[in-house]
Amino acid sequence: MKIGEVLVQARECLRSYGIESAMLDASLILSHVTNLSKTQLLIHEDDELDIEVIDAYARLIEKRSKGYPVAYILGYKDFYDIRLKVTEKTLIPRPDTEVLVEKALSLNPKGRVLDVGTGSGAIILALKKHLGDQIEAFACDIDMDALNVAEENCVALNLDVTYFESDFLNCVPNEKKYSMIVSNPPYIHPNDPHLRESSLPFEPRKALVSGYDGLEAISILTREAPAFLENNGYLLIEHGYNQAIAAQRFFKAAGFNFIQTIKDYGGNDRVTLGRYTKK
Repeated sequence: MKIGEVLVQARECLRSYGIESAMLDASLILSHVTNLSKTQLLIHEDDELDIEVIDAYARLIEKRSKGYPVAYILGYKDFYDIRLKVTEKTLIPRPDTEVLVEKALSLNPKGRVLDVGTGSGAIILALKKHLGDQIEAFACDIDMDALNVAEENCVALNLDVTYFESDFLNCVPNEKKYSMIVSNPPYIHPNDPHLRESSLPFEPRKALVSGYDGLEAISILTREAPAFLENNGYLLIEHGYNQAIAAQRFFKAAGFNFIQTIKDYGGNDRVTLGRYTKK
């Protein structure tokens, strides 16, 4: 079969299973299998494909038709302006999290910056790339498999980040304080129906769900962060679209000031931050 014919069949298959991004996904996966760019696929649409390539492609299209994420098939995800390796041990970075990065950059942090629950390393690596030697970058995660992926991304991007294992801030040394702490923690309610939709069933549940109400991680971070922050240091946390009021309440109870919530690209409340001024 020709490249163009294979693509048409794959797109029709994915559409029949309700995959909204069928056209893009079919092209990305075929590029992955053939090592041809999307442009090259168009130029060579009349070229014949070997049966081995067609079989490999068909297997991946079948996985995608069942909801398996494209990012896991490809092994990478583009985030902000960096490309990150992702595996089933890490969450897939999403555009909403770029809002946190943009806000953090706008605050122009200097000194030590810590990313809690770093996963693939998306947030801290984006910050380090743009801020360079202006910051000393640190990141932690409870999952060593995720940390290994983050370290691989760090090496691939030729950036300098110190990683260590920690459940939230439990194992983070606080002899030296941080000018900023950032986090995209688990924040989904355990009964949220979205956990059964899209790519979420395939992503690590412990990186998605937090406590009995989805707010446990946010509560812990706001309560513990002041002990690790410099005077006038910032805490920025990503959260669910309906969690801004609760997040602001946690920030206020922990003694933060200048508390504000930032909306994501869809107009939903997504990131809450505050500054901690020591008394």
